[in-house]
Amino acid sequence: LSPHKLVEMLYDAAIKNINLSKIFIEQKDFSKKSVHVNKALSIFAALQSGVELDKGGDVAQNLYSLYEYCYRRTFEASTKNDNEMLTEVLELIKPVAEAWKQMPENIKRVSKDQIDRMSAA
Repeated sequence: LSPHKLVEMLYDAAIKNINLSKIFIEQKDFSKKSVHVNKALSIFAALQSGVELDKGGDVAQNLYSLYEYCYRRTFEASTKNDNEMLTEVLELIKPVAEAWKQMPENIKRVSKDQIDRMSAA
């Protein structure tokens, strides 16, 4: 699995789990909502931990801040059972996920070793 594909899968899972959380809030099934909110929170934490702030410049800082904000808003939305907050998170993360999928194929296939060699040069 390439690093690119892994991040793409994380984005898809975050979106899926937030959408499921919204459904369970509407159904007032708060235990199922919690399961999916916790999955989304774990994904945002994983995305954030994968950002290499020392190598990525402004783009890395912006992604780090975005993931942090999405984490906080998802957590807050869960405590308040607020679907509008979850919609806001979706509106922030969906365009990033879509842009990630549009990346050129030659970049998508780059391995972690190749990335490390490029950044060391």
